Amino acid sequence: MLPRITILTILGLYLASRARSLSLLYNNHPERLVEINQLPHYAIKYADRIRNCEDAVMVPEDGLAILSCDPGRDRWNTVMGTFTKDKSLIPHGDLTIYRYTNAEDEGKALTTIKLVDFPEIDKFHPLGVEYHRPSGQLFVCNHHYDGSRVEIFSLDLSDPGHPTAHYQRTLVDATIRAPNAILALSAHELYITNDHHYLQRTHPKLAKTETLSGAPGGALVYANTQTGEMRRVARIPFANGVARVNASTVAVASTSTAAVYLYDVQPHDYSVRFVHSIPVPFFPDNLETDQAGVLLIAGHPSMQGLEATVKARLQCTGVPSEKGKCYKAGAPSWVAEWTEERGVRDLYVSRGEFGSSSTAGRDAERGVGLVTGLYERGILVWSESGLDA
Repeated sequence: MLPRITILTILGLYLASRARSLSLLYNNHPERLVEINQLPHYAIKYADRIRNCEDAVMVPEDGLAILSCDPGRDRWNTVMGTFTKDKSLIPHGDLTIYRYTNAEDEGKALTTIKLVDFPEIDKFHPLGVEYHRPSGQLFVCNHHYDGSRVEIFSLDLSDPGHPTAHYQRTLVDATIRAPNAILALSAHELYITNDHHYLQRTHPKLAKTETLSGAPGGALVYANTQTGEMRRVARIPFANGVARVNASTVAVASTSTAAVYLYDVQPHDYSVRFVHSIPVPFFPDNLETDQAGVLLIAGHPSMQGLEATVKARLQCTGVPSEKGKCYKAGAPSWVAEWTEERGVRDLYVSRGEFGSSSTAGRDAERGVGLVTGLYERGILVWSESGLDA
């Protein structure tokens, strides 16, 4: 039995965490949100070609990023609780290569990855994506109609104009019933975040309660695709993005507590030990680390604004995509970076110029970065030396 002082300490920390998260709902209301822009030259690109890109993984060795985009998110989002009964109305998602080193030739800069031998492409709704470059393994969280799972492909980038991903296998397991993001530890070992215990598709009220209460129903899961081992290594409230900070530390975004949790990795079995949390002034989504070791954090200042956008998108059913006002995201965005030495530094806060930011990535050596938007058209691209460089 825990001593009374320990119980009171835990309760106090929990109440302080919930008070801070609730204060963000007021402070970050779009009418009160203070906009910030510390980005260099930037532009919103490819708004006529891609939309609803949730995740992106930077591959600086090849001068490209892999984007996870899903126009069907307007009508099917298992995290936000959007479920259209008539599946024929829902377009499937795609994985796209953005070669930012070819940015001056927009026709060649953006290419869709052809999924070879992949069954049920019509049920493909990608969320988190990860690439293990040494082995060519590509891992994707697929929020499939019959239950979320992780798809594994072998990516072939040898033909720049026709990238292909050959389907290998699917991971389905109760331990990863709500997979959100993936970090590759090797060609066959992964960390996978499980964002909730209760699912919107089966227990919507309990899922909502889990989110609002900050209950640690989410998890960080260790998965070994060779042995079949699936093991929860940490319980985390609304576990979202995951990234390696350095050789011994991983970071996990906890959306509902507006914080990023840092863990020391135990190399003998990939269990983790909690180090500390990084409070951020928004609800973090995905995480990326650049070559300089800077952690980039993108997320949502206003959950009310995001939920309003989700509802508005359902009303776009049947509206041609060229009618931009219907598909323009209204949810605010927040992008920040963190290092142990400097702490959190805000890079971009917007009421809706580029909305619903979900991932920020950067090639630090080339000085090029991008932001994806969960319900936005195109991607926001920035460059320290000019967009045509």
